[in-house]
Amino acid sequence: MSNNGQVASPVPSELDVMLDLYAEDGDREAIRKAYYGLAHGDPSTFPVQFSVLLTAHAQALKAYRRPDLDIQKAQVDVARLTQAVDKLSLRCESVSQTIAIVESLTRNRLRWAIAIAFASGVLMIPVLDVLLGWLRALAFPQ
Repeated sequence: MSNNGQVASPVPSELDVMLDLYAEDGDREAIRKAYYGLAHGDPSTFPVQFSVLLTAHAQALKAYRRPDLDIQKAQVDVARLTQAVDKLSLRCESVSQTIAIVESLTRNRLRWAIAIAFASGVLMIPVLDVLLGWLRALAFPQ
Protein backbone atom coordinates (compact mmCIF):
# COMPACT_ATOMS: atom_id res chain seq x y z
CA MET A 1 0.00 0.00 0.00
CA SER A 2 1.22 3.50 -0.76
CA ASN A 3 0.76 6.61 1.36
CA ASN A 4 -2.57 7.46 -0.25
CA GLY A 5 -4.07 4.00 0.38
CA GLN A 6 -3.65 2.68 -3.15
CA VAL A 7 -2.04 -0.63 -3.95
CA ALA A 8 1.58 -0.05 -5.00
CA SER A 9 2.22 -1.22 -8.55
CA PRO A 10 5.58 -2.58 -9.64
CA VAL A 11 8.06 0.00 -10.89
CA PRO A 12 8.28 -0.05 -14.70
CA SER A 13 11.71 -0.89 -16.09
CA GLU A 14 11.87 2.49 -17.87
CA LEU A 15 11.51 4.29 -14.55
CA ASP A 16 13.89 1.88 -12.87
CA VAL A 17 16.63 2.81 -15.38
CA MET A 18 16.33 6.45 -14.43
CA LEU A 19 16.05 5.85 -10.67
CA ASP A 20 19.17 3.67 -10.54
CA LEU A 21 21.30 6.68 -11.34
CA TYR A 22 20.38 8.63 -8.22
CA ALA A 23 21.02 7.68 -4.62
CA GLU A 24 19.22 10.51 -2.83
CA ASP A 25 15.51 10.11 -2.13
CA GLY A 26 14.70 13.70 -3.11
CA ASP A 27 16.11 13.22 -6.60
CA ARG A 28 14.36 9.88 -6.95
CA GLU A 29 11.02 11.34 -5.86
CA ALA A 30 11.37 14.21 -8.37
CA ILE A 31 12.02 11.71 -11.15
CA ARG A 32 9.00 9.63 -10.09
CA LYS A 33 6.73 12.70 -10.11
CA ALA A 34 7.99 13.76 -13.52
CA TYR A 35 7.63 10.24 -14.92
CA TYR A 36 4.07 9.75 -13.72
CA GLY A 37 3.08 13.35 -14.39
CA LEU A 38 4.32 13.36 -17.97
CA ALA A 39 1.99 11.20 -20.04
CA HIS A 40 0.81 9.52 -16.85
CA GLY A 41 3.75 7.13 -16.86
CA ASP A 42 2.72 5.42 -20.07
CA PRO A 43 5.96 3.85 -21.37
CA SER A 44 4.73 3.82 -24.97
CA THR A 45 4.48 7.63 -25.27
CA PHE A 46 7.21 9.62 -26.96
CA PRO A 47 8.11 11.82 -23.95
CA VAL A 48 8.70 8.84 -21.70
CA GLN A 49 10.67 6.90 -24.30
CA PHE A 50 12.75 9.96 -25.11
CA SER A 51 13.47 10.65 -21.44
CA VAL A 52 14.56 7.04 -20.93
CA LEU A 53 16.85 7.22 -23.94
CA LEU A 54 18.23 10.57 -22.84
CA THR A 55 18.76 9.30 -19.29
CA ALA A 56 20.54 6.18 -20.50
CA HIS A 57 22.81 8.31 -22.69
CA ALA A 58 23.53 10.72 -19.83
CA GLN A 59 24.25 7.79 -17.56
CA ALA A 60 26.72 6.36 -20.03
CA LEU A 61 28.50 9.70 -20.20
CA LYS A 62 28.57 9.98 -16.41
CA ALA A 63 29.91 6.48 -16.04
CA TYR A 64 32.63 7.27 -18.55
CA ARG A 65 33.63 10.39 -16.64
CA ARG A 66 32.99 9.00 -13.14
CA PRO A 67 34.52 5.58 -12.50
CA ASP A 68 33.67 6.03 -8.81
CA LEU A 69 30.02 5.39 -9.70
CA ASP A 70 30.87 1.79 -10.50
CA ILE A 71 32.82 1.57 -7.25
CA GLN A 72 29.82 2.89 -5.30
CA LYS A 73 27.52 0.37 -6.97
CA ALA A 74 30.02 -2.40 -6.26
CA GLN A 75 30.21 -1.34 -2.61
CA VAL A 76 26.43 -1.49 -2.34
CA ASP A 77 26.45 -4.92 -4.00
CA VAL A 78 29.19 -6.12 -1.64
CA ALA A 79 27.22 -4.85 1.36
CA ARG A 80 24.13 -6.73 0.16
CA LEU A 81 26.21 -9.83 -0.51
CA THR A 82 27.77 -9.62 2.95
CA GLN A 83 24.31 -9.44 4.54
CA ALA A 84 23.16 -12.43 2.49
CA VAL A 85 26.25 -14.42 3.49
CA ASP A 86 25.68 -13.55 7.16
CA LYS A 87 22.07 -14.74 6.94
CA LEU A 88 23.16 -17.91 5.18
CA SER A 89 25.87 -18.64 7.75
CA LEU A 90 23.31 -18.20 10.56
CA ARG A 91 21.01 -20.66 8.82
CA CYS A 92 23.90 -23.09 8.34
CA GLU A 93 24.81 -22.83 12.02
CA SER A 94 21.26 -23.65 13.04
CA VAL A 95 21.14 -26.53 10.56
CA SER A 96 24.44 -27.94 11.83
CA GLN A 97 23.17 -27.67 15.41
CA THR A 98 20.02 -29.52 14.42
CA ILE A 99 22.06 -32.23 12.69
CA ALA A 100 24.23 -32.61 15.80
CA ILE A 101 21.13 -33.03 17.98
CA VAL A 102 19.67 -35.63 15.60
CA GLU A 103 22.98 -37.48 15.46
CA SER A 104 23.28 -37.52 19.24
CA LEU A 105 19.70 -38.75 19.57
CA THR A 106 20.39 -41.45 17.03
CA ARG A 107 23.58 -42.52 18.80
CA ASN A 108 21.80 -42.63 22.15
CA ARG A 109 18.92 -44.65 20.72
CA LEU A 110 21.34 -47.01 19.00
CA ARG A 111 23.24 -47.52 22.24
CA TRP A 112 20.02 -48.25 24.09
CA ALA A 113 18.85 -50.66 21.41
CA ILE A 114 22.13 -52.58 21.51
CA ALA A 115 22.11 -52.62 25.32
CA ILE A 116 18.50 -53.87 25.42
CA ALA A 117 19.20 -56.57 22.80
CA PHE A 118 22.28 -57.75 24.71
CA ALA A 119 20.47 -57.76 28.07
CA SER A 120 17.48 -59.60 26.64
CA GLY A 121 19.79 -62.18 25.06
CA VAL A 122 21.64 -62.70 28.33
CA LEU A 123 18.39 -63.00 30.27
CA MET A 124 16.71 -65.29 27.73
CA ILE A 125 19.34 -68.05 27.94
CA PRO A 126 18.49 -69.08 31.55
CA VAL A 127 14.76 -68.66 30.90
CA LEU A 128 14.93 -70.89 27.82
CA ASP A 129 17.04 -73.43 29.74
CA VAL A 130 14.43 -73.64 32.52
CA LEU A 131 11.59 -73.82 29.99
CA LEU A 132 13.24 -76.59 27.98
CA GLY A 133 14.00 -78.49 31.17
CA TRP A 134 10.36 -78.24 32.22
CA LEU A 135 9.15 -79.43 28.79
CA ARG A 136 11.57 -82.39 28.90
CA ALA A 137 10.30 -83.29 32.33
CA LEU A 138 6.73 -83.29 31.04
CA ALA A 139 7.55 -85.15 27.85
CA PHE A 140 9.86 -87.75 29.35
CA PRO A 141 8.93 -88.45 32.94
CA GLN A 142 11.41 -90.57 34.84
